[in-house]
Order: sequence, then structure tokens, then C-alpha cells
Amino acid sequence: MVTAEAGRSNKNNLSSSTKRYGRVSKEEYILTPEQIRCFHRDGCATLPDVLSEDEVVDLEKTVNQFLNRDIPVPGKDFCDMSKQFGTPFEEWSIVNCMLPTKYHPPFRNNIYEKLSACMARQLYPDLEMTKDYDQLLNKRPGKKDAVFPWHQDMGYWPGPKALGGVTETSTCTFSLAIDDSDVYNGCLRYVPGSGTAKELRAHKPLGESRDDAHALTIDVQGDEVVLAPCKRGWVTIHDEYVVHGSGGNSDPDRQRRTYVVAYRPKTVVDAERSIGFTHSHNDQVNWDTFHDGEEHRLKQQNTNEEK
Repeated sequence: MVTAEAGRSNKNNLSSSTKRYGRVSKEEYILTPEQIRCFHRDGCATLPDVLSEDEVVDLEKTVNQFLNRDIPVPGKDFCDMSKQFGTPFEEWSIVNCMLPTKYHPPFRNNIYEKLSACMARQLYPDLEMTKDYDQLLNKRPGKKDAVFPWHQDMGYWPGPKALGGVTETSTCTFSLAIDDSDVYNGCLRYVPGSGTAKELRAHKPLGESRDDAHALTIDVQGDEVVLAPCKRGWVTIHDEYVVHGSGGNSDPDRQRRTYVVAYRPKTVVDAERSIGFTHSHNDQVNWDTFHDGEEHRLKQQNTNEEK
């Protein structure tokens, strides 16, 4: 069953009518208690009116420079997340750019980073949340195969065994809509509450190996699926274990551009970096080499050993 998030509870999406919540100042967005509960309960929430139109326009200039290859990004950090590495740029369906602020430092500390950092502290007030990575995405118009398979983010990331016993996994990933997103151009969809137990479902690679493609997928059968449409300047937030993905872009005239920033506790980010994991697709350390006992990694290791 698929439902729209707005139909579940308007309280999840609307800030208070008072000035205590929402965009209260230039660098502050205050979450309502219900928005915080929604995030921790369902694993996902939608936040309205985070950025103004002028602010989106300003960010959009740099986003487009990346997506059009005017700002160079090396190797696999500029790729199509729906296809094998090496697919010609003209044939891409999902343009993916990893770590934009690494490759273009003037983009750092922009208004979106400041607002999302403010909200990350509210979601996890007892943890020292710090920026872990950022990412730009574009589902090109009319690309029905621009699908993000169902997955949990922890499927891509090292678990406690790989991080030397660091057991904390808390994450809040912010996705800013540069374009209105809906079911037609491939908005976010998720399984509410699917990450509450903080257990990783069995994932499998889309390609024969990570040399072929970076994406992983899981089966979603019998789960309630909720759509999370998002207007330009709005933001969705999701955690590390919620099952989520998105459909293709069937709209022939509209793209779907998204700007992602993720925050994790400093202890986790430090542990990731200590093993050489930076979220770059160019990393030698990645989901197929973590050796943390998860099923899809074991399969990958066995395949490599057979070769």
C-alpha cells in the first residue's frame, strides 16, 4: 500500500503558527516537537519552507555548475547512480556528484549547511553531530529508469565491527528540494518505522561487483510505503536505518535536483576516516571491503576470493 506522507498527519509537515518554530532567524530553523517525534518514530519527516526562493536560486547556480560538469569532479564521484560506471554522460538518468564542498571549497558553510547543522543538533541534542558528507543529485526529465533502489543507508556504511567497536550509528540526512518533487518525477518514498529496530536487512549489489556499479538493493514486499513529496525550498530528513528509495522520472519536462547533507556523531565520522572511508566512490575502503559480517559484504568477499 502506498500513501502520501501529507495524508498521514499534517502535523508532521507543518510548523507551528507561532514564531517559536520554523525559520525563526537567518541561521536558525526550529523543529516542532511533533517533527522530532516523527523523525525518530518513522525514520523520515518533511520540513516546509526551510529556504527562501532567493536562497535556493543562489545555491542553484553552483549546483548547476556541478551537474553540467563546469566544476570538475574526479573519477567515480561523478557518475550515474542507476547505471554501470563508464556509461556515457549523454545516456545518464541520475546525475550524481559526491562531496561537492570537497571539490569546490567556496561552496562550504552556505546557508543550507548552517540551517541543517542547527536542526541536526535538535534531533540529537546529546551527541556532537558533525557533517559527514554531502551529495548532489539530478533525475533527468523523462528518465523512467532514474530509480533509486530500496535500501538502508547503513547498507553502504561501515558497521561497528569495521569501526573498531564504535557502536553509535545515529544519522540525520537532509535532502533539499531544488525542484518540486512528486510521484511523477521520482520523489522520496519510504517504509515508516522500518529502521526502529536498527537492524540491517539483507542487501544485494545491482552489479556483479562494485567495480560495475555502486548501488545496492533490498526487497520490499508487504511493507507500507509512504511517499514524501517535497516543494522547492523544503527539506526531507531521514535516518540511517529507514528503508527508502525513489521511483523514476516519468515527467518529460521536469528534472528533480536534490542537495543532500548528512550529519553523524563526531566519534563515528572520526572512526570512518580512520579506516579510510570518506563516502567518496573513489575510496579503496567501501561497502564491499568493510569485513563487518553483513551478508552482502560476505557475498562480495566470497565472490572476490573465488576469482
